[in-house]
Amino acid sequence: MKYNRVNEMIIFASDNNFCMKTHPFLIFLIILLGTLSCNRESKDVLAGLKVVADSVRIRYVPDSRDDVFEVTVSQRNGKPVLRGITSVAEAKAELLNRIRAISPEAVDSIAVLPEEGLEDRTCAVANVSVADLRTAPEYSAEMATQILLGSPVQILQNGRGWYRVKTTDGYVAWIQKSTVTRINRESLHEWETAPKVIFTDDYGFAYETADERRQRASDLVFGNLLRWEGHCGRFYCVAYPDGRRAYVLKSQSRMFNDWKASIRLTEESIAETALALKGIPYSWGGTSVKAMDCSGFSKTVYLKHGVVLKRDASQQAKTGIAVDISEGYEQLRVGDLLFFGKKAEGSRKERVRHVAVYLGNKEFIHAAGYVHISSLDPEQPHYDEGNARELIRANRILGALGTEGVGEL
Repeated sequence: MKYNRVNEMIIFASDNNFCMKTHPFLIFLIILLGTLSCNRESKDVLAGLKVVADSVRIRYVPDSRDDVFEVTVSQRNGKPVLRGITSVAEAKAELLNRIRAISPEAVDSIAVLPEEGLEDRTCAVANVSVADLRTAPEYSAEMATQILLGSPVQILQNGRGWYRVKTTDGYVAWIQKSTVTRINRESLHEWETAPKVIFTDDYGFAYETADERRQRASDLVFGNLLRWEGHCGRFYCVAYPDGRRAYVLKSQSRMFNDWKASIRLTEESIAETALALKGIPYSWGGTSVKAMDCSGFSKTVYLKHGVVLKRDASQQAKTGIAVDISEGYEQLRVGDLLFFGKKAEGSRKERVRHVAVYLGNKEFIHAAGYVHISSLDPEQPHYDEGNARELIRANRILGALGTEGVGEL
């Protein structure tokens, strides 16, 4: 090889005895095109790996309210890197198997929840009458749901001032640390098996002494559970999950097992319970008698009968026994849940936006602004045209106890 000019070089090809002059820019262009081709192939592979990750998410965690699957696929030093968290170990295992079948050198940086560092204290119990859960670990985040005093949760993730938890009805959200007491599984078992007092009035208080004229210990709402410590005249002596002791009027509460044994789940009792909640204000994310949203209302109505429903309307719509309303309302019974929204059409999926409790005679009761009665009958003054037009399905909870999404307190 020799140079004829500073900017030109001659490459000899010995196999065919000729030489070819090539400009340095052409060599640079060839190299650049090769590099771009490699980068494009790399990007194509990365895009394919992201599709695989998304398909695994859809299979194992189609709904982020039920579980966690927050995994990203990136590239570092030419190798795919999987980063993130999931609460489903099987999802991680399948994702790694499928990714490494394509790129054996893929780096695993996925943590399975509950995260390390929680030691054995992966449980907590609500320590206030109504504890708020939010979609992110900050006060400005949307309220997702609420849990009642004495309700346990599983801790998935430890944040600054917040825990990411999973509730007993399967809902994943963030809760303030100050509203729960963190315990281990042994202590949780002791809490769950200890004799309990359930507060049965809608609103009230616990007191620091056995005297309702004295200092209050906290407010209470229906469904609050406290550990029974003994009798004291007109009061139960009780303990909170954090060990505080207080007194609750027997006239406003019962021993939990006695209360549960006394429940009669009938159409009449459902209607009576629902009507007793008339006028309570609507609050997005609310699930207590203090304030509630539409699915919080249906959940509370059935909780007063010892039945635990899923949290949101779209989740409740997948439970119970389907009722045929294609030909009208004749098949409906009091206590059925009515769901409103948009039917599936073409590529558009069904969208459930609202739920109500059926009262019979084409009337239903629901939380919209506040809990009130509306009608499906256009001849009635309280006819709800918007919801009547968008009634898409109905499900029956009576007779469905023990089926998927319909549990017991």
